[in-house]
Amino acid sequence: MGNCLHCFQTSSEISAAPNIASAPTYQKPHIEETDELLSPRSPLKNANNCDTNRSSFKKSLVLINGDAATMSDIITTAVKESREVSDNTLNQLFEEYKDPDEDTILTEGIERLCHDLKYQPDEFAILVLAWCLDASQMCRFTKTEFIDGLHKMCADSIETVRIRLEQTIEMLKVDTEMFKQLYRFTFRFGLEPDQRILSLDMAISLWKLVFTVHTPELLGNWVHFLEQHPSIRGIPKDTWNMFLNFSEQCDINNYDDTEAWPSLFDDFVDYERSRLTPLTGVAESESAAESSHDTTGAAIVVATENTQFEEYVAADYADDDNNNDDYSNQAHPHALHPHPSQVGKTDSTATTGIRSANDDIL
Repeated sequence: MGNCLHCFQTSSEISAAPNIASAPTYQKPHIEETDELLSPRSPLKNANNCDTNRSSFKKSLVLINGDAATMSDIITTAVKESREVSDNTLNQLFEEYKDPDEDTILTEGIERLCHDLKYQPDEFAILVLAWCLDASQMCRFTKTEFIDGLHKMCADSIETVRIRLEQTIEMLKVDTEMFKQLYRFTFRFGLEPDQRILSLDMAISLWKLVFTVHTPELLGNWVHFLEQHPSIRGIPKDTWNMFLNFSEQCDINNYDDTEAWPSLFDDFVDYERSRLTPLTGVAESESAAESSHDTTGAAIVVATENTQFEEYVAADYADDDNNNDDYSNQAHPHALHPHPSQVGKTDSTATTGIRSANDDIL
């Protein structure tokens, strides 16, 4: 993890995007920042939903566990009475990863922690871990964050931390309200110190990461739009929060730009409509051309079959001196090349023809 994007971008993503002559303009009135933008129906709960003592934690696990006898013991242990973990044990675990010169787990310690947990630093599970610890910024876990977070997770070893992460990820897949809490946290987690706006590169990386679950259909198009407009200065909190609702409700064809969406969403819809229009025209032209080709091909096949049939009939009645003596020297054409209508029938015509010629000779 790191604000340098090392943990959230591959080398191909870091490559420079093409220059755009001008950036989209945004003229709508400023929307006051609020966390309630995530859910118009009810206020959000306070962050940190990783406390395994909560009844909602147990309820969600019962939901995903069901009555299946084959479910892992990982889920089963989560619904049992949580055991106490000692500060002494957690302090010892913290000491294993903390920086030698600072009472904090920094980049090197986090990388070792990820390795021991058998995760890569840029995996979704590590974002979930940071959320469970309520980490204030990337690349560092303070001692208070680490110990208090593991207390709430009821984990005091690498094995139990991994178990709790697996449980939490399963819960996030079925609990949309819980996912909203993680989504809101992700914006704050990605901010540089003393900044209020996510850089565009960081926002793109975090959108891809947090939507590992509940991936919206338009995410790919949204990311493509942002990558084609690198001069966008950044993503403010209200835009980040409202994108979750926008991704669930947006209909490109019936989008209402008079609603209180950020102007960036208006520009995205216009961009998508301009891309879809020429694609629709090309598809219709290709369909018409294919239909014309099929009709012409069918006509050629019919004409060819008719010509072959006429030649076949003409050959069937060829006789140089009109006395049927050709039958005595060669097989009737039907015997070698029967007409399709004669397939399966006995060649009585050929036999009759030969007898008639012999009768004339006798």
